[in-house]
Amino acid sequence: MLNNPLVKKSLSKIVEKEHEENLKKRFKEYYPDEETPEGIDTLIRALNLSQEDIEYIAKDIQDTVEKTIIPIIQALIDGIETDEEISNKTEIKLNIVRKFLYKLYDLKIANYKRSKDPETQWYTYSWKFDEDEMIRQINEEGEKELNELNAKLEYEENNMFFVCPLGHVRYNFDEASDEEFLCVCCKELEYQDNSEIIKQIKKDIKLTKSDLNSFNKKMKK
Repeated sequence: MLNNPLVKKSLSKIVEKEHEENLKKRFKEYYPDEETPEGIDTLIRALNLSQEDIEYIAKDIQDTVEKTIIPIIQALIDGIETDEEISNKTEIKLNIVRKFLYKLYDLKIANYKRSKDPETQWYTYSWKFDEDEMIRQINEEGEKELNELNAKLEYEENNMFFVCPLGHVRYNFDEASDEEFLCVCCKELEYQDNSEIIKQIKKDIKLTKSDLNSFNKKMKK
């Protein structure tokens, strides 16, 4: 299960959120008077990050999922319940194990029971991985993505588009008409053939459906 691309994609949002928060801080430092964008992709564009920075973020997300989060979840699946035992098994630092256990808890795909030792009066936390909730969330995310892609396809198929030759704006016909077919840079807008965009969206829909169907077939075995 854990090596499935959709599982890794779902777990990636844990690390993406950390990078998003860091990028928000950087944006606020650079542009204190502007509203901070939401979403890691939007922030990357707004900050005009270098290709090197983008590749670093992508690699860190991938490495953290594969080398930290998945081993922690696998330990839970194998019946290891406490953070110390997970740390010993995975050789991941205890504070990092605890950090990601609580992030998994925030996503509702891990939960814990707290018990008190009558002699030491210390609390022990016994953790469990909720596979059913993980499967439910992946299906929910997949359906949401399909809905967004279908809405995007409908918009592209039912509109005519005009773009600035310098790449500043992209308007549908009504928007372009309101602007008298001129960009803010005063260049005349040009008609855009969006057939390739439509073709790509259809491919994305097909791939998303295929990935989701494949995932659910494997989960039923």
